This record gives sequence, structure tokens and C-alpha cells, in this order.
Amino acid sequence: MGRLPLVDPDDPGADPGAAELLRAMRAATGRDFGVLQAVANHPEALQAFAAFLSVAYANNTLSPGQRELAYLGASVANDCHY
Repeated sequence: MGRLPLVDPDDPGADPGAAELLRAMRAATGRDFGVLQAVANHPEALQAFAAFLSVAYANNTLSPGQRELAYLGASVANDCHY
């Protein structure tokens, strides 16, 4: 099976929009996320995924406890063992 390369936001050859978004996420979280670097191979998909993550994890009306309950419920429903 092939592997997607991870986009390095500091690479001058990276798509400028994707690199800017990856750097902003790094600044906000203090780290790089491999899944986002892989999605950055398709900058439009990264933009859409980042908008989804923003609502799912930050810009919503749920309390931290309610969000955690939703994460745990989804993990149980999908038989995740972590």
C-alpha cells in the first residue's frame, strides 16, 4: 500500500495556503499532527477539515465535560479501545 507524504509547513515548495494553515495549527496547539500534514497534500480538503475541527473542538457551545462525553460515546459506539 502506498503512503502519503507528510507536508512540511516549513518547506518552501509546500502549497502556501496549506503551509500557512499548518503553521497556524502548530502555533495554536504547540505541535504538528501527521494526519493534517497528510491531508495537506490536498489543500482544499485540509481547509474543509480544519473548519470541521474548529467547530468540533473549539468553536461550539459544549462544555469541556460535554465534549469529553461525546468523544467517549463515539469511542464506545465504534468499539475503540483507547
